[in-house]
Amino acid sequence: MASLETSIIFGGESFTATSDGVLLHAASGNLFVSDCHFGKTTHFRKNALPIPEQAMKKDFMRLEDVVKRLNPNRIVFLGDLFHSRENREWDMLSEFLYTRINRPLTLVLGNHDILNKQAYERAGMTLAHEFILGKIHFVHEHANDKQHSAFVVSGHIHPGYRLKGAGKQQLLLPCFYFGKHHAIMPAFGSLTGLSEVEKMHKADKVYCFTPDKIFVVD
Repeated sequence: MASLETSIIFGGESFTATSDGVLLHAASGNLFVSDCHFGKTTHFRKNALPIPEQAMKKDFMRLEDVVKRLNPNRIVFLGDLFHSRENREWDMLSEFLYTRINRPLTLVLGNHDILNKQAYERAGMTLAHEFILGKIHFVHEHANDKQHSAFVVSGHIHPGYRLKGAGKQQLLLPCFYFGKHHAIMPAFGSLTGLSEVEKMHKADKVYCFTPDKIFVVD
């Protein structure tokens, strides 16, 4: 039977990583979701790319399914929640979060989170530049030039790992990347694309996933 979830321990805390590309800290009830990029369909359509609006609605449904299944106390978005300026999709997102998700929301600001503060607050979000859980710091983008005594979890780069098989078969899959002091979360949004990553150290862990399975790469 395919596994939708796997347990991961880092920073002295136990988490559940899922094939939806999210992390749940069961002890606190915090659900971490990164790089949704809602609103990207409108952005593409304005640039003459015929992306159907249904793509955004599918991401809404995926998030709603995750919340129903995992039942978190709070959702922490690790930046790039909304891809562009206010438009009809922002209104749809605000209504969706209020009526269908109905949980406390924290937005760790990312480079695409450019709306005014009042827009986020009207949608029920608490804004932050980082979210601290024990010894773990959750941010949008990890600054490699800064020294951190804590374990850092970030998003931003939309990591993907290339699996290679016999006969030159290759498959690039979204992944969680865990190093000794830093982890990278996958993008939740379905229109974000993938940035290929490779293991920097042998001890690093990569968890790839498909819609119905998550697995560690040896």
